[in-house]
Amino acid sequence: MLGLKVMSVGFLLAERQAFEMPAPLVGLAARQLVHDVHWGELDFLVVDLPPGTADLQQQLFASEEIAAAIVVVGPQDAAHLDAKKLVAVLRDAGVPVLGAVENMRGLRCPHCGEAIEVFPPVAPERSLLAELELLVSIPLDPGYARLNGIAPPFAELARRVAEKLAG
Repeated sequence: MLGLKVMSVGFLLAERQAFEMPAPLVGLAARQLVHDVHWGELDFLVVDLPPGTADLQQQLFASEEIAAAIVVVGPQDAAHLDAKKLVAVLRDAGVPVLGAVENMRGLRCPHCGEAIEVFPPVAPERSLLAELELLVSIPLDPGYARLNGIAPPFAELARRVAEKLAG
């Protein structure tokens, strides 16, 4: 898919099958995805971790060398507050945080091109962006869902991450 190699536990399950695994085995499954998938040569391995209790994250921090993290946050107040907690967990684990990606930041009207703010703004003092550099904002865009190529915000994010990791 667009030159990207993708793996998900979801690919191993039936369409209506839930991922049910005892908590102690979740970390093992994540390690298998990292080490046992035949990835070939990679520039980067990106692991998308779900929000939650941080059990999986802490298991990965203990067993894998993590070069850096990027925190993805929605434009809602509660999402920014949760993301700040994640930043604290990452920093406590010694994981460098490269910056933040704001997802679903506005909607570009498909008819007139005007920007529509879907969510109310987050107060600056509550915003994750008061603590982290904003790497890119990704608007709601139906074209991105159709995978018509690499959307400009994703290309910019890849460029900025590569730049930060290189130097």
